[in-house]
Amino acid sequence: MKVKVKLYTILKKYAKGKILGDGSIILKKGATLQGLTSDYLAIPDSIGVVFLVNNTPQDKDYTLCEGDEVKIFSLICGG
Repeated sequence: MKVKVKLYTILKKYAKGKILGDGSIILKKGATLQGLTSDYLAIPDSIGVVFLVNNTPQDKDYTLCEGDEVKIFSLICGG
């Protein structure tokens, strides 16, 4: 399944070589946000993140659907 992923601040470096040119990533059906960050993007658990899926806050156990748009922010973004 294909979902769009946008990483912000210090998380941008985890997209290199994993996010396609159109901003999407291919995942197995039934993938969760936790799986996206740990299995596909290799973002360490020590980095706290906040998820927005289709502009709605979701927790890490949310199961992604085809066409979802995911935005991932680090807990400390700066200003």
